[in-house]
Amino acid sequence: MDQLSGGNSTNVYRDGETVVRQTGPWSPFVHSLLHHLASRGFAESPRVLAVNDTTETLTYLHGTVGHAPLDADMQSDDALRGAAQLLRRLHDQTADFVVPDDAQFMLPVAPGNRHEVICHNDFAPYNCVFQGARIVGILDFDTAAPGRRIWDVAYAVYRFVPLMTDAACLDQGWTFVPDREARLRLFRLGYGSAHWNELIEMLTVRIAALTAYIKATGQNLDHLPGYEADLDYIRLHRSGLERALE
Repeated sequence: MDQLSGGNSTNVYRDGETVVRQTGPWSPFVHSLLHHLASRGFAESPRVLAVNDTTETLTYLHGTVGHAPLDADMQSDDALRGAAQLLRRLHDQTADFVVPDDAQFMLPVAPGNRHEVICHNDFAPYNCVFQGARIVGILDFDTAAPGRRIWDVAYAVYRFVPLMTDAACLDQGWTFVPDREARLRLFRLGYGSAHWNELIEMLTVRIAALTAYIKATGQNLDHLPGYEADLDYIRLHRSGLERALE
């Protein structure tokens, strides 16, 4: 088996046309979600093939994962629009998903994040499989949990637009600083109706919660300065970003 890069906290291996991953207390919920998506014909999620006491076997999704540095196709307007449309379909297909009473989640559900849909909670290029500019798969549902659409959309625009510092954009593979306001409007058009007036505030809450979690757990401390710098950037440019959504 060949080890694959990525994943929140598990070792991931490819074995032919399948992927073998470690499981956790949250895995029964994730498996029920993936079965639900399969029953709806949602082609972009992996299928659960087998589960034992310590591992799960999923279908392998062919394509290129969007790890930095992102190529030109992954940075394109078509990819951005496609990401927004795909996230919308994911949310729509999970709006009637019944969360099991005994469900456990990898991460704490944020207070006040009421159940509208199932949020992926890490919808970003590095968890998407691309074929050119088209996203053909979503990876790593481990952090999925019930929540509000705008909670998930906020993190998606942070990663896909991206709403980051200039330095962070260049680190992601951009050779120029993207027009964030124009790309934010494009994502909005792709996703459709949502509480867009809440987006920027929700994004600041989302990243602040992430930095607090890192500090509390001591996990991924090397990511903390980047998140804090991006949070400062969003707060500094908040008025312009909010105008772009009017």
